[in-house]
Amino acid sequence: MSTKVTIFLTGATGYIGGSVLQRLVQHPNRQDFEISAFVRNADKAKQLEAQFGVKTVVGSLQDLDKLSSLSENAHIVIHTADCDDVNAINAILGGLKARHEKTGDLPALIHTSGLAEIVDDARGEYVSDKVYSDLDIASIEALPPTALHRPVDLLIVAADVAGYVRTHIVLPSVIFGPATGPLFDAGIANPHTISIPLLVRIALTRGSLGIIGKGACVWGAVHIEDTADLYLGIFNSVLSNPDKISHGREGYFFVENGEFPMVEPSRIIVETLFEHGRIIAYLLYANSRGRAERARKEFSWTPKYSVKDFLEGLKSEVELILKREDAKNS
Repeated sequence: MSTKVTIFLTGATGYIGGSVLQRLVQHPNRQDFEISAFVRNADKAKQLEAQFGVKTVVGSLQDLDKLSSLSENAHIVIHTADCDDVNAINAILGGLKARHEKTGDLPALIHTSGLAEIVDDARGEYVSDKVYSDLDIASIEALPPTALHRPVDLLIVAADVAGYVRTHIVLPSVIFGPATGPLFDAGIANPHTISIPLLVRIALTRGSLGIIGKGACVWGAVHIEDTADLYLGIFNSVLSNPDKISHGREGYFFVENGEFPMVEPSRIIVETLFEHGRIIAYLLYANSRGRAERARKEFSWTPKYSVKDFLEGLKSEVELILKREDAKNS
């Protein structure tokens, strides 16, 4: 009888983490996995165990001993919670190091960072000529250690270089689209991205829009389904042929499928809220231009949704968020 693959996931009730967990519980080899999730809500923990067969531990990222112990017990750790929590990532890496030293296993860490790491200081005045590629490691390593998300990412790469874990860092651009499926239908995971609800909430509070400079900057975008597929591609590669997938210094995976001017979603949000008797607020502009080439090259990641889908679907997504916010306040 073969030993099951042990998997530990943080952020299981979140937008990204819930989408990744849903891929895992629906995986064709699900019977070969032992999945553990770290959740803050005891009721959701019970739902995950009863309805989806996921082992759970209730806690937060501040419970460092739990994080370390759960990581030590996993061959694959997928971290989709706070990407800037240095203490949390040190606890996770400590657990993985202990696993390697005690058992000889070489575990894997799939960590969620973000393409805010490559933003410039344009302040809405221009579109940058600089476009990063996740195949251009020299450009990534030239980023200052103070860049957004960089302190944690550097710790992760150093752990891979030390030889006790293979690390893969996922850097999504702006993720769009409502997440759907059993975990979301059950109310366990959050179906909405962070950025759009945040702008809507600010709009409802301030009732106004401010744009820095000309609003000329651009960002990449990717649908939540395509994002989850990329995580699954890394996961499957780690299982089937870990020597073939990039890790450590080369293990950066951008997630994007086209670019959009930052002023455009703001315009759509403004128009949508105006139709409902509302208006929007302030947004800081910077360029974040990256090309997701590595996943396309290494495991044929093929996103289905484009920036056009993002912009065309944004009105209905804002209306869904608006209904949810109104329900909270009623």
